[in-house]
Order: sequence, then C-alpha cells, then structure tokens
Amino acid sequence: MIVYEYPFNELVRSMLRLEYLFARFNHFLRSDDPELHHNAIAILFDLGDIGARGDIKSLLLKEFERQKYSLNGLKSSQKVDQEALLQTIAEIDTAASKINRSMGKPNTIISESEWLNAIRTRLNIPGGTSPIDLPSYYAWKNSPVSERRALLENYITPLLPWYEAGQLFLRLLRQSGEAKDVVGHNGSFQQAPSGKVYQLMRIALEDDSLYSEISANKYLLSIRFLKADRDKKAQLVNVDVPFRLTLCQF
Repeated sequence: MIVYEYPFNELVRSMLRLEYLFARFNHFLRSDDPELHHNAIAILFDLGDIGARGDIKSLLLKEFERQKYSLNGLKSSQKVDQEALLQTIAEIDTAASKINRSMGKPNTIISESEWLNAIRTRLNIPGGTSPIDLPSYYAWKNSPVSERRALLENYITPLLPWYEAGQLFLRLLRQSGEAKDVVGHNGSFQQAPSGKVYQLMRIALEDDSLYSEISANKYLLSIRFLKADRDKKAQLVNVDVPFRLTLCQF
C-alpha cells in the first residue's frame, strides 16, 4: 500500500517536508558509512533553512493553540477518553513550549560554522567536495564513526524541537481523518469539498505501478492516476482505480 499526501496550506507542506528530511537524516545518521554521513551533512542545510523560517514557527504555534482550544472543549464529553485527552493536551503544551524556547534561529550553529559553509558552497559543484577541494572534510570522513556521529548530533540538536512538534502535529492531523473506499472512474476522481476546509488529503493505493497527481482548491478536489513509466511520458490510465481517500481537518 502506497500513501500519497497532499497539503492544503503552507504549514502542512512544511511539516511534511520536515518529516521527510528528518527521516532521511536519521537513516543516514544510524549508518557507519562516511558516504552516508556525507548525505546527512547535505540534509542539515535543508533542515536548517526550514527551521529558520519565522513564519512557519508562528503558524505552528497558532495551530497548536487552535488544536488545544478544540481539545479543551471535549473535557466534559463522556464519549472521550479523558486520560488520553489530557495526555494529548500536555503533549501540545510541551511541544509548543520547546518551540517557543528555541531562541533566535535554530540553524545558527549550522549557518555560523565556517567548516559547514565551506562544504555547502561546494555541494552544487560537480565533485566539489572531493579530497583535493576540501581536505579537512576528507579528514573528517575518515575519522572514527563515533566522532562523526557526535558532530552530526551536535548540529541537529537545536532542530529537534521542530522534529518533535512536527511529528505531533502530523499525527493529530492524520488521526482526524476517516478513510473511505472510493473508485477513480477511468483513472480520475473529483469531489466537491462541500464547504469544508481541509488541511491534508491522503490517498492509499495498492497498485504500485500507478501514482496520483492531485490538485485542489475550495471548490473541487481532483485526482488523476497515471501509469509509472520511467522511459516514456506517463499516461493517464483509462480503467477504474480503487483507492482509499482520507480528508483530514483537525
């Protein structure tokens, strides 16, 4: 089952990107291979750029406040597990507090490192990080794995509040949706939002030879399914495609 996700606003888009980048960084960090640690270094710059955006921080804190207000309204409901509710509210408080306490830009330690800046300026040059261009970087890649991992962990630590907050935000958002089985007739599916403002669309496909192209606005949700062909231009399929659709709005 392959799940495709479509964000309806900039905050959700940024949180999905952070999730993707942190997943890759953590995968490379766990390895002992210096070439995979090179990949982790490259991802640090992308994580730092997103984490430094003040507008995303403001949007995330406002969204946590809105979610907390919504959850507080359920405290008197007998249909809700009150222990789980209070735990979720506490998680939101903790995540928001950590984001608030991350004074200044969380990527400062990255942006102010001359060593990292030298690497960053050469990443887009073919072969720019070779031993002849960056001997200090080559020496680091040949240092003990414990030293390499410790350095990476030092650089990522200021960004961890973003990782925790993003994980919580996306978990609550994804849990808010209810999946339903639908069919894309002749490879296409459309649905009117019926006045609802969604934050995230999730599409689950069993056929891994297909992928979805999604567009959406306040009037119409539109999905097209195409055949994955690496050598030719992708073609819209003309058969019915069953899939699971989840529209999320916390």
